[in-house]
Amino acid sequence: ALASGYHNQPEMTQEKFKPSFLDETKTLFRTGDLGKQTAPGIIEFMGRKDNQVKVNGYRIDPGEIEYQLTRYASIERAIVFPIQVNNQTQLSAYCQTDKTLEIAEIREFLAKFLPVYMIPSYFIFLKQFLLTRHGKLDLHSLRELRETGKYLVNSNYVAPRNHLESNLVSIWEKILSKHPIGIFDNFFEIGGHSLLLSRVVTQVHKELNVSVKLADFFKVPTVAGLATLISQTQYNYQEPISAIPPQKSYPM
Repeated sequence: ALASGYHNQPEMTQEKFKPSFLDETKTLFRTGDLGKQTAPGIIEFMGRKDNQVKVNGYRIDPGEIEYQLTRYASIERAIVFPIQVNNQTQLSAYCQTDKTLEIAEIREFLAKFLPVYMIPSYFIFLKQFLLTRHGKLDLHSLRELRETGKYLVNSNYVAPRNHLESNLVSIWEKILSKHPIGIFDNFFEIGGHSLLLSRVVTQVHKELNVSVKLADFFKVPTVAGLATLISQTQYNYQEPISAIPPQKSYPM
């Protein structure tokens, strides 16, 4: 089940995929697993010799995500590592930039090169990375930045304006175990990740008979945006007669 290489990354492919020393017609992959031979045919696993981590059942190399992030305009440097949120492992990305960037656009960019489970759930933007007095990256302080929640956006609650938005909010609240969720809250910034995203897509299809693509979420990761997308004729969604009429104003 060995792949032929990394997609659009010839340098990394050349580094990791090597001709087999047993049979040059075959290829070996440098997994990053560290082991030692204790007896003929027996290899003892010693751990990893790289920074790969396991997130929601997937083995991930944060360096691949960091590389793609630095390809995005205005991101000078990026650090990605796993964090624990509500007893679940999620990816958090710290980006060094002096520009104001849109998280939705970054996610859409990453979706072109990475599978959905490798796209971070959290993004923190800094003009300069935090360093220790010895000049090393201060990972402890970076983790505290995410835990304070001060970087989160769309914190003002806006209620559903119609039947479709109300149904979508209900699905999100049930799966994310969070209440209330406003129509402009970003799915990924309120605890959502790839596995929960798959559940949302399944539930939307089950309750609304609408097949939404995973990629759509990176373009419109809010209830309001998703409702607009679903309402388009390509999804053949019909608003029921009992739809909630739009209100004049909502609490902010």
